Amino acid sequence: MTIIRPHDKPALWWLFPWSYAITLHTAANALRSLCDRQERALEMQSHVISDQSEEISFLRQRVDDLNDSIIRGASIKDAGPIPEDSES
Repeated sequence: MTIIRPHDKPALWWLFPWSYAITLHTAANALRSLCDRQERALEMQSHVISDQSEEISFLRQRVDDLNDSIIRGASIKDAGPIPEDSES
């Protein structure tokens, strides 16, 4: 991992401007890779949240169906198989 120091300039940078350009290029590449990693992390988190939201809505529907069956005596709607726990 490259550490970006905004005030770090190569020695005698005004005599060798390409050295400073290389330092800026290295800092820009490090920043770009950091942003890419953070973007991938956000995408993974959004996928996890959407999967959890789908499962929560499915389970709420199952609870409503069971309440209908118990309280009102209505039949349970076929909501499909109950998803298995992926951790076990």
